[in-house]
Amino acid sequence: MFLRRVLLALPVLGLVALTAAACSSTGDPVAKERPVEAVPTFAGTIEDILQAKCQRCHSTGGLAPFPLETYEDIHGIAAVARQKVSAREMPPWGAFDDDACKVQHKWKDDLRLTDAELAKLVGWIDNGMPRGNEEDRPTAKHYPPIGLEGKTHTLTMATPYAVAGGATKDEIRCFPVDPGFAVDTWIGGTNVVPGASQVVHHVIVYTDPKGEGPSKVDATGSYPCFGGPDVKNPELLLAWAPGVPPANYGDDTGLKVSKNSHLVLQVHYHPSRTTFPDQTKFELKVLEGKPSYAAQVILLGNAKDDKGDIKLLPGPNDPAAGPAFVIPANVANHTESMEFTIPEVLDGFVLPPVSIRTVGAHMHWAGADMKIEIERKTPREGQPAKECLLGTPKYDFNWQRGYDYDEPTEKLPEAGPGDKLRFTCTYDNTTANKHVRKALAEMQMASPAEIKLGEQTLDEMCLVIPQLLVKNP
Repeated sequence: MFLRRVLLALPVLGLVALTAAACSSTGDPVAKERPVEAVPTFAGTIEDILQAKCQRCHSTGGLAPFPLETYEDIHGIAAVARQKVSAREMPPWGAFDDDACKVQHKWKDDLRLTDAELAKLVGWIDNGMPRGNEEDRPTAKHYPPIGLEGKTHTLTMATPYAVAGGATKDEIRCFPVDPGFAVDTWIGGTNVVPGASQVVHHVIVYTDPKGEGPSKVDATGSYPCFGGPDVKNPELLLAWAPGVPPANYGDDTGLKVSKNSHLVLQVHYHPSRTTFPDQTKFELKVLEGKPSYAAQVILLGNAKDDKGDIKLLPGPNDPAAGPAFVIPANVANHTESMEFTIPEVLDGFVLPPVSIRTVGAHMHWAGADMKIEIERKTPREGQPAKECLLGTPKYDFNWQRGYDYDEPTEKLPEAGPGDKLRFTCTYDNTTANKHVRKALAEMQMASPAEIKLGEQTLDEMCLVIPQLLVKNP
């Protein structure tokens, strides 16, 4: 099975696109000394906050639909901004500590407003938004263009694919791509540019070592591929969902793509009432030579029962026959929990300990929170026996991303043979959930229905996406 191949490949294979900053600051020159204001003004206090936490997206030419670079920009949307930041919907960041999960590491490019920043911003709006003195404004920030910095390749499907309007089911299509790698190649950065964001639900790119994809295509230049790319020995190159920023791993870490391998671009389409042509692209940054570290992404979860390597644990509303993944209609705070024990020996190979560099959560519209915990069989010095790796009480399908620990490699959380990974997904399958309301409207349904495990948008998932790091042999 794919999971076994991934585990066996850990010492020599690479990583995935669920890291990197979104809406973070840049390496501009050192800012001039800032005033300390008892009563915040835009020039003396608020623009600093916007630069640090908002302008990476809300800048001219940035990802967001409008900039927040001037007094007039923020003044014009003050009421909406106040509501969004108070609800912690902006900046887009789902990882917050709560009583059930307190993460023991800092996050890289943490977008959360501190309590002090939130109080200053809200207080400034409530106080009439004083402009302040022009000479007190901070030095302007400048941001790189949208896309993968340092990209060397842009690859895409041969021709656009028409996503038919009015369809009642999602489609998952695979598009073979030949990157032309005549030698073993290491990838140090990835990004996805959806061609039609209205219908692209998520994207996964796999390696196709035998180049089997082209033999499977139909007249559209693609083939249906629910569950996987339907080729021998695929490995995951990158995974993308709405909100995932470009991933750039530097020059020291990479993913190995074996020579002459093809790639398969798998696109999950959630159709609308209108037909959209899609020609999604993905960008790669090819490294020169072999990097010092290799990493691997693993997709863990989606257990339908307690029989497999990943076990569904007993939970609410289970039938008498045993655990079942079922989310009842009109129920909030429904949970499904799963567990994976890292094997000590696999097919005669003794598995090494690995560092966890990044961790992400993936659910669909009903998803509300995920807790990811580890219970270590033999913790090394400095590693607790039990640890919460991630909690996402502000999970939002439209702003998914990986969360990168801000630690040197030797201090990253570690997982090893015999350790147990447990993850609990919480769902809100009621009309109080704005995403459920949106999905019901799109499907012209009057009220929530029972949800089961599956790949359709109105199904659900419970997936943990850790990026694992090892020294390259």
